[in-house]
Amino acid sequence: MIGQFKNWFKRPLGSLPLRSRLVIGSLAIVFLAIAIMGLYLYYQARVTSNRLTSQLDRSILAQAENTLDSTADRHASTLTNFFRSLNTSILSLQETSQSLLSNQVTFGGGAYWDAVNMLFRNENGSWDNSNSEPGSVFIPAAVELTGAITSELNTMKQIDFIAPSILATNSDTIAVYFGATSGYTLYYPNVDLSAIVPVDFDVTGRPWYVEAAPEQNPNKEAVWSEPYLDAALNGIVITNSVPVYDELGKFRGVAAQDIQLTRMTEIVDEIQIGENGYAFLVDRDNRLIAMPEEAYQDLGFDSQSVPLGDVLSEENLGRSEPELLGVLEKLIPGENGRTRFDIAGAERFFIYRTIPGVDFKLLIVVPVQEMLATSLDAKQQIERETNNTIAVSIIIVLGIFILTAAITINFSNTLTAPILAVTRVAEELARGNLDARADISEQNEIGTLASTQNSMAAKLKESIGSLESRVAERTAELEIANQRNERRAKQFEAIALVAHAAASIQDEDTLLSRLPQVISSQFGFYHTGIFLVDDNREYAVLRAANSEGGKRMLERGHKLRIGQVGIVGYVTATGNPRIALDVGADAVFFDNPDLPDTRSELALPIRVGDEVIGALDVQSTEAGAFQQEDADVLATLANQIAIAIQNARSFETNQKLLNEAQKASASYLKESWKLLQSEQEQIGFIVSNDTLKPLTKAVTSPQIEKALAARETIAESGKTATLAVPIHLREEVIGVMNIHAPQEHEWDPDEVDIVEAVAERLSLALESALLLQTTRRRAEIERLTADISSRISSTTQFESILRTAAEELSRVLGGSDVLVQIQPEALESIADTPMEPEPDLQSANPLPRMESQ
Repeated sequence: MIGQFKNWFKRPLGSLPLRSRLVIGSLAIVFLAIAIMGLYLYYQARVTSNRLTSQLDRSILAQAENTLDSTADRHASTLTNFFRSLNTSILSLQETSQSLLSNQVTFGGGAYWDAVNMLFRNENGSWDNSNSEPGSVFIPAAVELTGAITSELNTMKQIDFIAPSILATNSDTIAVYFGATSGYTLYYPNVDLSAIVPVDFDVTGRPWYVEAAPEQNPNKEAVWSEPYLDAALNGIVITNSVPVYDELGKFRGVAAQDIQLTRMTEIVDEIQIGENGYAFLVDRDNRLIAMPEEAYQDLGFDSQSVPLGDVLSEENLGRSEPELLGVLEKLIPGENGRTRFDIAGAERFFIYRTIPGVDFKLLIVVPVQEMLATSLDAKQQIERETNNTIAVSIIIVLGIFILTAAITINFSNTLTAPILAVTRVAEELARGNLDARADISEQNEIGTLASTQNSMAAKLKESIGSLESRVAERTAELEIANQRNERRAKQFEAIALVAHAAASIQDEDTLLSRLPQVISSQFGFYHTGIFLVDDNREYAVLRAANSEGGKRMLERGHKLRIGQVGIVGYVTATGNPRIALDVGADAVFFDNPDLPDTRSELALPIRVGDEVIGALDVQSTEAGAFQQEDADVLATLANQIAIAIQNARSFETNQKLLNEAQKASASYLKESWKLLQSEQEQIGFIVSNDTLKPLTKAVTSPQIEKALAARETIAESGKTATLAVPIHLREEVIGVMNIHAPQEHEWDPDEVDIVEAVAERLSLALESALLLQTTRRRAEIERLTADISSRISSTTQFESILRTAAEELSRVLGGSDVLVQIQPEALESIADTPMEPEPDLQSANPLPRMESQ
């Protein structure tokens, strides 16, 4: 029954009888009424459910937000008190320092500690004190120990009595120090500061000093530095500094303390709200100060990729980047607030509080679902009750509709039989059975349809007979058109193959030997030949052919005189194509005994620009084989051949020039490298235990030998992990980079790629330096030569010229022995020529010699 119901509604409504249409309309009205009632009931149930859940959500959300705000305020107050207590210590140190400077007359005499007796210059030249004292004293080497500095140092050294107590009282304070405007530094505890800092260390340029100085701090307040990761493994550290003035209001220096934030980090890590809530701390620049492990896991990154002290940015955040960064960018320094954001599809409360003074932000993250768990349970109960009500209503509606449909379909079955009969006849007609007829006696719409269908079948059978003859005629015409299209397709395929050969074959001889085979196989020609004009433009020389006769012609160097012999001679002389449809009747045709079966011939010029460089000659065994459209296609083919020949010749010329340039460059670099090697005392450097040492002789190992012999990277992992990468200079291996891991190590591809990339950059840098040094050397030689020539030319005296040449050469060559002499027979020849003044050759030394060691 249901199947009949489906088939019924798949048919077009217009094909049904009137009674069937009335049945379907009645069924549709019943369905529409039931559907509207059901939708109304569903809508009312949903509206009521949504109103109840909305009221419940607002109530529980307000309660959750109040709880989170009070929790955030309490923990923010704890952190605020932590920093206030630290600020109190530095203000106490400020007050003590200012009090000491105000009583410098009393303490400056050195009753407790005298700088003149207690300070000394260390081996670096800076001023130092004994390591047994409570604090270190550092004075740059350039500062002289004047009476003013001595008096101020004797006064400020009274801090020895309070600095140790500050360090002992505040476990988070790791150092207390004072930097004076005159350049000295007091540092507690005593870490032998003079042995740590450079001799020219300028305390007035340190960030903590500059930020507290009057230029940056006109209000004379205590300032906090940006947090940083301490190099002495004290974790995250922040510096608290204050300016120090004397009783006259003169700025005398800055007092500061370094505070490790370990205890503050522990406070933040211990904050837990509910089961999965946590907190983390960042500074004004979103630098991470404290974050528990569960926060790393929830936010989608780890402590290795984003360690404490790093700024939370797009570069180091993972999947939480779009959501978390968006929230952090909205935080306004100095303000408090609350918001929501999604991470991995889960919504979270985000509460933030600003810590006064340091402008740190305490961020608390709690899953919304956890805080609204009560609301979720109530919403689920309401949803279940609503769904149950809707389900019962749907079942009742469906039952009514199914019952109505069954009654209606049973009543309409008696009306569908005639329609099915007409449908079967229509299917037979569609299969080609034009003798099928519908036998229906009803006098209604179906009867009329059957009668019309029978009449249409009879007329269709009559028209098919005449249609078959017309189809046969059109089929013959299509076959002729297909043959023409196939011929054209082969022609274009040949052009494409020639273009491919032109692009892929760069040797002219190989290209020419390939082209005739391609053309003949695609066009079915008896013979295809390519002629090229010789250098004197007297003959067209056969360079390539595919036929047996053409190959014999190639062996004996077949050529035709331009403008005098054959169709090819005519084409290469005039530059015009020529077709011989019947070679026996063509006066220009050359009767070739190697090609006796030729009946028709077509020759086309091969041009490069306006110059004819050859001809394409094709021959067929059939008379009248070539038409104008063949000439047009082959003209395009001849142009492709011209381009291919020109490209091959250009490539050959460029390749020769490139090879000559590469050989010259390699020879030049090789000679320059040999010269540079002979001058270098140090052949490399080695870094071991952070110490750089030069190499004066080659270091060898099995891995280095393997890398040099194989000319490639040798990587060995394990307990003795070694990586040897050869350094190439053009085609020569000139050195090696050898890396030895201090412990067991497995080389990964990224590490090998990095070392190989450095080796490549090193070879390029060495080549550039070598070329630069060689160029400078040649420039220096030219300069010295010009200088010597200038000095020699400055005198006309024979003896002075020889003496100047010897002296200048000895000076330029680093004091080498230089011998400059004229052969006696040459002197006799010169003696016959008058010179002014004329030297006495008998008394003069015939072998002038200037020597120096």
